[in-house]
Amino acid sequence: MTGNRKRGFTLIELIVVIAIIGVLAAILVPSLIGYVKKSKRRSDISAAHTIYTGVMAVLADNEDAQESFVKNNDNKGQVTIPNGGTGEVYDLYVVCSKDGAKNTGSHQPLWSNGSADSQLFEDAINNFLGTERTPVKYTQSDKGKELNRWFICAKNNSYESVEIWVGDGSNDTPMFRLWPDTQPDYN
Repeated sequence: MTGNRKRGFTLIELIVVIAIIGVLAAILVPSLIGYVKKSKRRSDISAAHTIYTGVMAVLADNEDAQESFVKNNDNKGQVTIPNGGTGEVYDLYVVCSKDGAKNTGSHQPLWSNGSADSQLFEDAINNFLGTERTPVKYTQSDKGKELNRWFICAKNNSYESVEIWVGDGSNDTPMFRLWPDTQPDYN
């Protein structure tokens, strides 16, 4: 009669299996979070490259937009970008910006800066890139605010030195350069 006895798992065996699963989860979860963060960063850099390519195409094909790109632009600030242990300092002119929030508001997300002087460029870039929302996927600035604004900028107010930046939109100031040469602290 002792041969017919069914045997299950002991309590100790179940606890060991649960502990092993817990250790594996503790190892995997931070790795997965890191992969998600990297994919969001790469998505933003890819979107910045697409915007940059569109800007360069508009500037190459449209002389009026090219002139409008730098005309009477006084929206500037001085930035310092780390460059091989030293900082590269230059004037950064914000040509126009666009809402990059994840939510879907009722307004159309258009490139603009409110200046009549840059209107030809803004119209050309809106026609070329369209008005669909391009959300900023990386979520936090160094101040803890959500990054939610794209910026088309010109280094030293030159249409030959276009840069794409993102910021938290709190004061319409670019915070991180994404294209070209993504800032290393955008991680």
